[in-house]
Amino acid sequence: MRFWIKCTRFDSGKPHHINFSLVGGMWRDCDKTILEFIGSGAQTIEVRETPEEILAIHLGTSGVSAS
Repeated sequence: MRFWIKCTRFDSGKPHHINFSLVGGMWRDCDKTILEFIGSGAQTIEVRETPEEILAIHLGTSGVSAS
């Protein structure tokens, strides 16, 4: 498993590295995926990848492109 994964920020289109072990929730909202981090602050980040693509990156599953 990869704990640091590279996602694309929804607003800027720039790459962003996320420590996936700190993600406590993930859901889809139209064209964006919202990742919610664990902790009292409960920060969120919006990314372009689908939940399936993010899990494929994290688990190393082949066959799913995470461009």
